[in-house]
Parts: sequence; C-alpha cells; structure tokens
Amino acid sequence: MNSKDIDSISLEKLREDIDLNLSSMDQFYQRRFDLSIQPHRLQFNAIIYIASGKGEHFIDYKKYRFKAGTMFFLSRYQVHQFCYNPDVTGYVLAFSDETLFFGNDDSLKDLIVTAFSEINTLQDPELALLGLFQALWHEFNNHDLPFGGEVVRTLLRTVIIKSLVREHQAKKNLRASAARSTTFYQLKSMIESDFRRSRNVNEYARALGKSCKQINKVSRENTGHTVKELLDHRLLIELKRLLAFSHYSITDIALNLGFNEATNMTKFFRRHTQLSPKQFRMVCRANEVK
Repeated sequence: MNSKDIDSISLEKLREDIDLNLSSMDQFYQRRFDLSIQPHRLQFNAIIYIASGKGEHFIDYKKYRFKAGTMFFLSRYQVHQFCYNPDVTGYVLAFSDETLFFGNDDSLKDLIVTAFSEINTLQDPELALLGLFQALWHEFNNHDLPFGGEVVRTLLRTVIIKSLVREHQAKKNLRASAARSTTFYQLKSMIESDFRRSRNVNEYARALGKSCKQINKVSRENTGHTVKELLDHRLLIELKRLLAFSHYSITDIALNLGFNEATNMTKFFRRHTQLSPKQFRMVCRANEVK
C-alpha cells in the first residue's frame, strides 16, 4: 500500500460459523490500539456502542462527541479514528455484508444500506439496547451453543432495525411530510391569489408541477378535503364577505368573482347554503347571520 494512503483494516474472523467480530472496548484496544488511534479505512461494516464514559470520535474527519448510549454506525470504506479514553466501556461490532443480509433478495437490504449511508450516530438515552449487546456478547463468546451463529446474526439485525432503520424511516417520513406541507402551503397560496380567476384543479396542478391526484392527496392529508372543495370553500367565504359587508350589486359581485352570469353564482351559492345571495344579504343586514 502506498505510504501516503490511509491505512485500511480487514475483518478479523474469530468464529468459523459467522463473519462477525464482537469485542469489548478493552479487548479492541488490546488488539488494535496502534491502528485504532490513527485514521483508518474499514473493509467491513461496524457498530460501536458506548455503555459508559464520554469522549470524542472521528468519522470521515468529522468530530462527534459521545456519552453513554451513543451508537456509531460505520459502513464499508468509511474512515474513522478512535480517541483513546480508558474510562470508556462498550462494544465494537464488526461484520460483513454477507453476515447482515439474507442474500440479494433480502427485503430489508436497500433500507439497511441506505440507513448506513446516511446516519453515522444515534443516541440510546435509556440504554435500552444495551441488553441486546449483552445478549450478543453471550452468544458470540459461547461457541458451543447450538445455532449460535444464527442467533448472533438475528440479534445483529434486530439491533440495526430497532435503532438505525427505524430512525432513518422516521426522518424519511418527516422529510416527506415536510415536502407535502410545502406543497400544501404553495397550493393554499395559489388558491388565495387565483381563486377569482380560476377554479380549474388542472391549472393548479400544472402550476405546481404535480398531477391532480397528487395535489388532491396533499389536500386531503392536510385538510380532509379535495382541492375542488378548498376552491369552493374559499369562493364561498368571499361571496359571503361581499354580500354581507360590501355595497356591490349581486351582478357586480358575480362578475368580480369570475362568474359568467349572476344566475350561475346564485346556483352555486344556493347549493352550498340553501339560500339565495339576496336572502343571505338580507339576513346578514338584519344581524341574523354572523
């Protein structure tokens, strides 16, 4: 290897039945101390769980502060560096892709790979996952237990799914929710500015770069109503305001709000209120409708 390159380490195989290595922090430093405190590139995946103590850790040259309950997730080819602190306890779990996945058809493979690529650290504030690492430790170090390799493999996936994959999905859902909220905000702004000119759902969809189905989905998620219902509601509010508080004639109000004829406005208004515009205006001015 070129002396200018970053040192690279391969996976140690301590069991014949599984490509996985689990060490306590003490054991890890005893075997890998000189290399661990220098930046090094992994040829495998790794999880570091901090059970107690505080310190710092570098991943791809970014510094992370840790405390009890911190978990680091490192994917193959990432560069990291330990900052030695003898008071820190925990576990270093290293494993190959083959150990983690149930073949190329593994239904969770894409989720796990993506989560590893996007999240480097998580916090387990109640140390709820510590029991899983202790169970891993017990199974890994008792070679005579039947099906020990499969139990270790299952526990490993449980740790990853329970922590990393769930966190990634939660963040993904938040991002999707934020995107939907942004679209809804844009839709509401457009309705507010353009409802007099157009009440054609297709026009709003095209302006937003979405399909009618997409904007209706966003609208229902945020309000329980379709875009057409939002447009009608906004139009009805404006109609009521003008009828109640303005001095425009009913014909002028109809033209102002984009109706071709006053009779069309009357039909629309009656359908939604069971009153004619004239009746509504009279009731409002008699202070019977607020």
